[in-house]
Order: sequence, then structure tokens, then C-alpha cells
Amino acid sequence: RYAKINSSAAYGSSCVIKTIQKLTDIEIDYYVKINFKGVVDLVNALGGVDVTVPDKVKFCEQNSKRSFKKKDLICIKPGFQHMNGEQALAFARHRKTLPAGDFQRVQHQQLVVEGIANSAKNLTNINDFMSVLDAVSINMDTNMQTSEMLNLYNVGKDVLLNANDGFPINIQKTYLTGYDLSMYVDNLRAKVYTFQYYEQSLEEIKKRVAKIGYTVSVSRGDVRKDI
Repeated sequence: RYAKINSSAAYGSSCVIKTIQKLTDIEIDYYVKINFKGVVDLVNALGGVDVTVPDKVKFCEQNSKRSFKKKDLICIKPGFQHMNGEQALAFARHRKTLPAGDFQRVQHQQLVVEGIANSAKNLTNINDFMSVLDAVSINMDTNMQTSEMLNLYNVGKDVLLNANDGFPINIQKTYLTGYDLSMYVDNLRAKVYTFQYYEQSLEEIKKRVAKIGYTVSVSRGDVRKDI
């Protein structure tokens, strides 16, 4: 039976992972889930992130406590800026006023992830890394052991030491192409909008990922943004 891919989240992380593995033929060894407060804590623990907000993107969004009070709204404007945790979260979660809606929101989320990766380069020792981990641990869920996280930190440090000074981390991005579809979903007992991917697009991504290595991330939304 067919369903929207984000419906799998209702049955827990293991169901999400199995769903994506079945779709992509990619084995997922580790996952990390982080909530709104965790994103704020992570960005703040890293000292903020550098993000270039695209032209004509200007909006105000509620804060991490979902407050609509005027004094709590987080306002974003175009251009290069150093964002704190609340600003990064607002930029990553807003979609209502964006011309491309959810598609554009995913692009913004990718910019924040790149900013986090580049800020993480400043973690020069294990103590710095553990301080960041402590700051986000209460709002994070993962199947990685602490020893595995430390190994990941050491690998990342070696990569950065071999790079040129100030060299930015290059994250390659891709996405599924497809078309709009109205589909009956059994568990919702209704017809709903979904974005249906092209089979050829999925096959091309599978081949590309198999060559360069991968990270698969899941967010609320349709199948187009879950790879």
C-alpha cells in the first residue's frame, strides 16, 4: 500500500529507517533526532552559524516556544549574517510566506546544516566537543554510543587538519524530482496532497550516493525532501 513517507514517523524511528532503506536500498547505520530546543542549543553552543539568506526572503516567525507575541517573534532579512540559535531555527522552519513553500524551506534547512558544519570546525579539542554534546543531549535522540561520536569527531578533525586554512566544508546536495499527486491514504481515510517522485530520479540518486557515500536525513514533509 502507498502512503506519504512522513506517516512512518508515527511508528517511531525504526519504522522511518526501515521505510527509507526499502525505498533507497541504502543501509542506515546511525541516526540523530533533535527537537526545536536542541537546534537552538546546538547553534548557541557552537557560537552561532554564518548563513547567507537568499534575496527577497524576509519574514517573522515564532520562537522555539511557539510564541506569537510580538516581542517573541524572530525576524529574518536577506543577506549574509551570523545567526544565533533562535534565528537559525526560525530560518529553518518557516515556509508559509515563501514562494516555493516547503521546497524552499528545505533549501534553507540545508543552509543551516552547512553553517553548523562550518562552525563545528572551531571545536579544536575533545573538551569543546563534549561541551557541545552536553548542551544538546537532553533534546537529542541517537543510536550512537559516546565512543562512536568521539571516533566521528576524530575523523572530522583529521579531515579539517588536512584542508587549507579557512577552507569551507563542501556539502553536496541533491533532491528527488517529481509531480503533484492527490492520493487516497488508508490510515487517514482521505485523499491528500503528496509529491510523487519520478522513478528515474530515484535511480539516479541511488547511483550517485553509492559512489560518494551518504547521509540520509528525515524531516516532516513529503518524500521529496527526505533524502
